[in-house]
Amino acid sequence: MTSMRLGPLERRVLEALWRRASSARVRDLQSSFPDIAYTTLMTTLDRLYRKGVLDRVFERRAFSYRPCRTRAEAALSFLLDEVGTVDDATLSELERLVRERRRALKERS
Repeated sequence: MTSMRLGPLERRVLEALWRRASSARVRDLQSSFPDIAYTTLMTTLDRLYRKGVLDRVFERRAFSYRPCRTRAEAALSFLLDEVGTVDDATLSELERLVRERRRALKERS
């Protein structure tokens, strides 16, 4: 999932998979995408698999997909990728914001 941008449909598919409690086949997701052709959804899942965003296994004559990371892990991974491209001042500001958030969390405990 490193340094990659996802298209709008790829993000929608990933969100749909995160909402599920288990892995899903194209057929399982199809009702969530009535405006998308079955083959387009299948291609999108395959593309996400090839990008390393999804895991898949072959079961019951079809691939079943699930996200490689939780939503929180994916967000953190994306943040770390983006932070790697910024300057020192931005990193310092980010550190300040993290310290501020930690203080606020401790005060609530």
